[in-house]
Amino acid sequence: MEIKSIQAIEGANVHSYRPIIRAVVDLQERVEVMSNQLGDFTNKLVACLPTLADHYCSRGKPGGFLERLEEGTLLGHILEHVTIELLTLAGQTIAYGKTQAITESPGAYEIIYNYQSKEGAFEAFQQAFDLVEALLCGEIKDISSIISTIKKVIEENSLGASTEAIVEACKERGIPVQRLNDRSLLQLGYGRKQRRVQAAMTDKTSCIAVDISCDKGLTKSLLCSGGIPVPEGSVVRTEEEAVKVLQRLGGQVVVKPYNGNQGKGVSLRLATEAEVRSAFRLAQAYGEEIIVEEYIEGQHYRLLVIGGRLAAAAKRIPAYVVGDGSSSIKELVDQVNQDSQRGPGHQKALTKIKIDPVVIMTLTQRNMSLNTVPLANEIVYLRESANLSTGGVAEDVTDLVHPDNISIAIYAAQIVGLDIAGVDLVIEDIRESFRGKNGYIIEVNATPGIRMHHHPSFGQEHNIGKEIVDLVLPSGNGRIPVVAVTGTNGKTTTTRMIGRMLLNQELNVGMATTDGIFIKGNMLLKGDTTGPESARIILRHPDVQVAVLETARGGILRAGLGYDYADIAVITNVSNDHLGQFGIETVENIADVKSLVAEVVQKYSYVILNADDAKVIKMGHRTKGKIIYFSTEKDNIHVCKHLAKGGIAVFIRRGAILVCRGTECFRICAVKQVPITWEGKAKHNVQNILAAVAAGWCLGLSVEAIRNSLEKFNAGTQDNRGRLNHYELSGVQVFIDYGHNAAGIQEIIKTLKKFKGRSLVGCLTMPGDRTDESIRDVARIAAKGFQRLIIREDENLRGRKPGEVAGIIYNTAVETGMDPKCITVILAERQAFQYGLDTCLHGDVFVMFYEHIEHIEEEIALRLSLENKAGLISIQPEAVVGGGI
Repeated sequence: MEIKSIQAIEGANVHSYRPIIRAVVDLQERVEVMSNQLGDFTNKLVACLPTLADHYCSRGKPGGFLERLEEGTLLGHILEHVTIELLTLAGQTIAYGKTQAITESPGAYEIIYNYQSKEGAFEAFQQAFDLVEALLCGEIKDISSIISTIKKVIEENSLGASTEAIVEACKERGIPVQRLNDRSLLQLGYGRKQRRVQAAMTDKTSCIAVDISCDKGLTKSLLCSGGIPVPEGSVVRTEEEAVKVLQRLGGQVVVKPYNGNQGKGVSLRLATEAEVRSAFRLAQAYGEEIIVEEYIEGQHYRLLVIGGRLAAAAKRIPAYVVGDGSSSIKELVDQVNQDSQRGPGHQKALTKIKIDPVVIMTLTQRNMSLNTVPLANEIVYLRESANLSTGGVAEDVTDLVHPDNISIAIYAAQIVGLDIAGVDLVIEDIRESFRGKNGYIIEVNATPGIRMHHHPSFGQEHNIGKEIVDLVLPSGNGRIPVVAVTGTNGKTTTTRMIGRMLLNQELNVGMATTDGIFIKGNMLLKGDTTGPESARIILRHPDVQVAVLETARGGILRAGLGYDYADIAVITNVSNDHLGQFGIETVENIADVKSLVAEVVQKYSYVILNADDAKVIKMGHRTKGKIIYFSTEKDNIHVCKHLAKGGIAVFIRRGAILVCRGTECFRICAVKQVPITWEGKAKHNVQNILAAVAAGWCLGLSVEAIRNSLEKFNAGTQDNRGRLNHYELSGVQVFIDYGHNAAGIQEIIKTLKKFKGRSLVGCLTMPGDRTDESIRDVARIAAKGFQRLIIREDENLRGRKPGEVAGIIYNTAVETGMDPKCITVILAERQAFQYGLDTCLHGDVFVMFYEHIEHIEEEIALRLSLENKAGLISIQPEAVVGGGI
């Protein structure tokens, strides 16, 4: 067996609305081997993972998977269940799994399963693969070690408790969240409404303020000059200097790194020269400059200031153990660290207690060691500093803080300049004013941890994640309108028309199409950008006010959707295209893929459906959004029923485009007024227009705004490049189009026949990754529709041999009844186009279905230039070359 690939699909996808892992495995020589043919393999597997007995599998009951094992099932299926069980044992909840053969790759299987931790899910699959391989070879593996490895990977890559609290707060408000790195940098919201946070730091947190807070000497100086009480002390670089400060201060001191954090290298209550020297060496591990300052007697409190107000306060308690009369301090620490609430770093509510030189020194000061056995119920504090990051705990005291202490904490945050600050106050009793109880501010921290407030060991919990989210996004959900357009044909034109309507309203539109990504009409990225990554680029752009996303089948199948849901989902039509890819074998399969766009919406979203397409109509049963139908048919039954129920529909009546809601109707304009309909000849573009009108209506555009946009949307390259663009060359009517499937080419032929030219000539091919039958379908349509046919091939053969696709088209066209004398095969695209132009006669209509439009436009520009020089040119307004949005 061999793992061919493994990927995470983070958005909604054809398998699940939740994130999934898609692994592809080649079973090779074991492709037809069943579990009941592998001797005692099943017994060994169940012995390793007895909890497999809980798996229902397709039987719908516990033990169902074991039945499948006994009856015989393939190894791909076994890998799925082993992976899911390993993740379950590692503490993950996996709700979905599926294994299926990849028809285009014999012996290969794709294994699909949900995940919570992407990295953990990858690791679990590798471990499952290794385990199954080992069992096949008669080896037994240590399951507990495997689970520990997976847990470690999950913990190392999971969001910290503070960041997770922010994510949960966003979910409660419906704010979309994107993780921008492998740590804690998050984008909240989309486009222009987005904000960024990283743990407890926002995109409005001052860089200067953070630098100040990290410079403990400068912080103390600014606080002191602002009249805030701070401990006296100095910055030193040598042990001798540290000892001199101890002698000068004349009491107990604190030694800590100048730019340290999280209590690392901090030693308190130092009274002797030896203790200071030892603490100095410890602190130097974190930096050359060391602070020696007076030790302030009292309790340690953290006051969390968010947006100029006190959000929470906690009494911080140093790491400690409670004796049982028989266990050593080391053993007690190990017992405490077994608490499921404790983990390494900041992933859980509490951090495991660390035994480090500070702990050793603290115990030594108390005439104890790690081997000391405390008395029953004796509390032994392991360090003086009270940071959660070193194993401390917290007690909430928010409701006890004296107003003066609240004021001084807010003032301290203002002096440093932080919008979110953790102010450390030392005072005997937080209920008393700092003025009369010798309270001192010892630190002001940027990016303060919020675990102690979310999950205090004692007292009231506070939802600080919500406080932070409310600070950066005081209202709304951070969303911009998202319009998703899908379908077999017409996606690009519909997307462009919607984008143009919005641009005409002077909005910053982010648009993804087969041509590229456009921001406010300017190209940001060239290429076919109809997949999820392109959607994410637009939604991350800080200027975008509304996103219009062409959403293609390929992107959905490969990587799911790039957004969580659309406010407006448009499905233009469904027909035969791309069969035989990604397990898509029928038109119904294609409809299932396209339907995802309509399914992943909210109840207040709009879903715009083609009422003339039976497969699209069925999608109405899968969506919870508000349906709007569009139709070019007279008295479409679905439209009539929908209107009778008070629904909205867009349709044609007496040559005019109407938007109706129940019995209320609004006239947009006459069909013939819209340039891309070619005075009503291009019925397929009429459908695209109706879909765009419906989207504009849903976006709240006025009738006048929609009408003006449609009437100004021309059929040339400026607005709709590569879609039925028209030129006149030497008396030949030349059209350029991207038609690449049977339905699309059929519609173009129907349209061009209405131009009543002398002869209709076509130059076409089909992409090499289409099935032979799909290629033959196009050939039959071409043979019946064109008087003359030029067959070319794409530069990218997509796995075919040179001339293979052309041969299928030629043979099928002849079999359909086309005269071989009327067929010419020229494989190179530009040469085929040149031949077509050279052999067409005055009055002919010639359509070129292209792969690379640049080559075609260059040839047209060259010929137009030559004609112009010869004084023969007569250019239609829509024939202007170049540019393009």
